[in-house]
Amino acid sequence: MFIVPMNSIISGSNIGSVAGDLGKTAATADTGAAGDFKAVLQDVIGNVEKTEAATKVDAYNLSIGNMDDMHTMMINSAKADVALQTMVQLRNKVLESYQTVMNTGL
Repeated sequence: MFIVPMNSIISGSNIGSVAGDLGKTAATADTGAAGDFKAVLQDVIGNVEKTEAATKVDAYNLSIGNMDDMHTMMINSAKADVALQTMVQLRNKVLESYQTVMNTGL
C-alpha cells in the first residue's frame, strides 16, 4: 500500500484549474440550462446503474468464492448507496420545484 503525501495532492495548479472550470461552467450556464440539466440527470442515472452493476458483480464473485478482498465489495456497496441517495434527493428537489411552479400559477 502506498500513501500519497497531501502536499502533492493539493497544489496551486490543480486548484486554479478547478476554479477555471467553474468559471467556464458559470459562463455557459445561461446558454443551455435545459440541456445541462438533462445531461446532469442522465449522468446521475448512469452513475447509479454503473455502481449497482459493480455491486452485483462483487456480490456474485463473493458468493462463488472469487473475491479475496471484502473491503472492495464494501466500498462499491457504499458508492452505490450514495449514488442512489443522490438520485432520490435530486428527484425530490425536482418534484418540489415542479409543485412550487404549479402552485404559483394559480
